[in-house]
Amino acid sequence: YQRRVRGKQPEPARKQPEPVKTEPESVKTAPVKKEKPWLKRQEQGSAGSDKATEAPTSFSFLQHWNEYKKKKDESGFAKLLESCDSSTLGRLFSTPMLEADMVMGICGAISLHFIPNKLDAKAVEVLTALSKAPRFDVITMLLSSKDKKSIHTMISKLNYDASVLEKLKNTF
Repeated sequence: YQRRVRGKQPEPARKQPEPVKTEPESVKTAPVKKEKPWLKRQEQGSAGSDKATEAPTSFSFLQHWNEYKKKKDESGFAKLLESCDSSTLGRLFSTPMLEADMVMGICGAISLHFIPNKLDAKAVEVLTALSKAPRFDVITMLLSSKDKKSIHTMISKLNYDASVLEKLKNTF
C-alpha cells in the first residue's frame, strides 16, 4: 500500500534494466579489416578489365598517410599514390595538413617505388600535382638544403621530358 503525502504524487515503479546478452566465445566473429576504398583492384569479369573503386578524399588520404608514417611503410604509401587517378591528386594534396614531412614522404616513395619500377610518367604526375598544392611554396621554403638536394637528385633520375623535369626542379 502506498501512502499519499499531501501535494506529492507517488513515484512510478522503476523498470529493472535488461541483462546484456553475450555470445559464447565460439560464436563470436573475427574483426573485419577495413579496406582502402580507392586502391585499384583486379576484378575478373567477362571482359577482364581493371576497375577502380571510388576516389579517395583528402581526409581518408591523410588518415592513410598517418598510418604509413607510423609504420614507416614507404612502399605501401607508394602503392597508394600509384593507385590514385591523376584527376584526384590535386584534390588530395589540397589538404591544409600538407606538411614538409608529407612532401618528403611522397618524394621518398617516388625514389623507392616509382623510379625502380619505371613509373616515371606517374611520378611526374604526382610531383606536378604536389607542386600545385596551396601551401606548397611555403613548405618548400622551409625544407632544408639537404632535403632539397635529395629531391633534385630524385627528379634527375626520372626518364621524362627534360623541360618538364627542369620546371619541376625549379619548383622544388
